[in-house]
Amino acid sequence: MKPVITLSLGGSIINPGQIDVKFLEGFSKIIHQLIPKFKFMIVCGGGKVAREYIHALPHGLTEGERDYMGIAATWLNAELLTFYFKGLCGPVLPRTVEDLRQQLQHFDVGLSGGFLPAVKTDEDAAIVADLFGSPILINVTNVDGIYDKDPRDNSDAKKYDKLTSKEFYEVISPLSIGAGSNAPFTLIAAKICERSNMRIIICPKDLNKIRQAIEGVNVGTVIQNA
Repeated sequence: MKPVITLSLGGSIINPGQIDVKFLEGFSKIIHQLIPKFKFMIVCGGGKVAREYIHALPHGLTEGERDYMGIAATWLNAELLTFYFKGLCGPVLPRTVEDLRQQLQHFDVGLSGGFLPAVKTDEDAAIVADLFGSPILINVTNVDGIYDKDPRDNSDAKKYDKLTSKEFYEVISPLSIGAGSNAPFTLIAAKICERSNMRIIICPKDLNKIRQAIEGVNVGTVIQNA
């Protein structure tokens, strides 16, 4: 049975202001080429579109209600990707993890958005990666890895090529509290991956590096105990 490679695509990767058609074309080409070796689970985030809709909501709503508005944007992105993987994924997006599990038994590509309020895209990706026994979870981001401080504001920021789970928690904890956090991967998602000793690759939005990561090459920053 082919291994399932899980990828988390943030909404800002798919639509950084306008939909990045060139990236989606290149990304889908890579997946098509690697289908003989792997199955793929791709979880889509909402990004800027989700935030715009959340900000447009009236006052007085619960955080959970606001989350559902953002989740809708993740499914819009996932719906878009179904047309790039027509024939490789199901014609109808699964709306539950169980539906997703059944669909991936029959297709080589599974696609989803978010499922529950208060659960971030990274965590959704970690949950399905754990379910399918993925050896690797690739988090495609707009940075080239994890740094000890924000590299956009600090020219002396140090990039980590590899971190153990414990080291990752120490580095990321100060960055993952409060609104507007720049943390490239959440602590909860990392904890889920840790229990399966899954390798996490924080991968830049670079098609060549995404392909390398799928094939098991360490790019960006790798989080793994062994």
